[in-house]
Amino acid sequence: MVADAQFAAALYSAAPWANRTGAPICALEHLVALRGHFSSVYLVLPEHGPLEKLAVEAELPVWVSPLVYKGLRQGGFSRFWRGIGPVLRSRWQYVRGLVRQLRSQPGILHIHSRTTHLPYALLAGLLARVPVVVTIHEPWTRGFEAWLDVLLIHWLADRVILVSQNMADDYPRFLRRRAAISYNFSPVPVLLTRPESHSPLRIGMLARMGHRKGADIFLATCRLLRERGIPCEAWVAGGWNSEAEQKVAADYIAAHQLQSVVRDLGLVEDMPVLYRQLDVLFLPARRDPLPRVVMEAMCHGLPVVASRVDGIPEMVVDGETGILVEPENVEGFAEALARLLADPELRHRMGTAGHARAQEIFTIEAYRDAMMNVYKGLLPTAP
Repeated sequence: MVADAQFAAALYSAAPWANRTGAPICALEHLVALRGHFSSVYLVLPEHGPLEKLAVEAELPVWVSPLVYKGLRQGGFSRFWRGIGPVLRSRWQYVRGLVRQLRSQPGILHIHSRTTHLPYALLAGLLARVPVVVTIHEPWTRGFEAWLDVLLIHWLADRVILVSQNMADDYPRFLRRRAAISYNFSPVPVLLTRPESHSPLRIGMLARMGHRKGADIFLATCRLLRERGIPCEAWVAGGWNSEAEQKVAADYIAAHQLQSVVRDLGLVEDMPVLYRQLDVLFLPARRDPLPRVVMEAMCHGLPVVASRVDGIPEMVVDGETGILVEPENVEGFAEALARLLADPELRHRMGTAGHARAQEIFTIEAYRDAMMNVYKGLLPTAP
């Protein structure tokens, strides 16, 4: 079997950031799933951060070369030229250092996410002459940068992976023709032991809060629930995209007297405990190819109310494991949440069905088998 193959080579998993969000966590867990099939594995990071600690706890070697991302678009033309030197220098150091590492221990470079680190990791793979695989976690946006990214991937990557079928259908035909579809997996324990419902009931939005994740829709829905006298708390965890967005949200909460409803937890480290403290997961995202929080919530037996967008309908079976609503439909979200909050039997039934579905399609075995099929032919297997 392909999944039983062993490669006498290294596996490098390149993350876009070092925070504890979707794509970086996937880059780390990619190595957890596959390290038994390679002579060595390395997590490649463009910055220092919390993901390093997780890698150390998982006994994974980490290679870090900081990439300067910010500073070119602030302060006008003169500051642009003053800032471009450190940026270019950091990016060349990233490429040069990664090339040296890849040449010292050749293997497969697996790049996660279509973000700022992508062209430099692709260039390093080209210069080191190693096979390159790219997993795209982002939705297709049809902008100039998106076209540049997919052209670079098309020209320089040996294999391409997209994380959901609906997401793949949006990408240009020349890319999706050569792409494999592979869901991520959840290493969450499979035993389902849900606590009793909380009082008041708790809705959770666990995401990097911003426009794409639907932070404004979340707050508008909370306002509607409060106005209709539906008792609940709405917990937010994951931080904010920017201080400006956080301030807008704080002003909205104050203006509509939602201080007793909305609770901002910031970044949470012990996610399994948090899932047990919630009664419903709420994700009103405008775009989200395959949200990790939905997968984890299902593994923890939480019913899900989410947008009918991108890969979410491939995860949540509407009416069975949760309720799907058209994007930006605040009235629809409020009705779905009110229905679940009023019916403990429905919450239990949907949560149990979601847990069973997650353990069927989001397993480490299925993920490992899919990745090994992608790697087949890129490297010779060990005798």
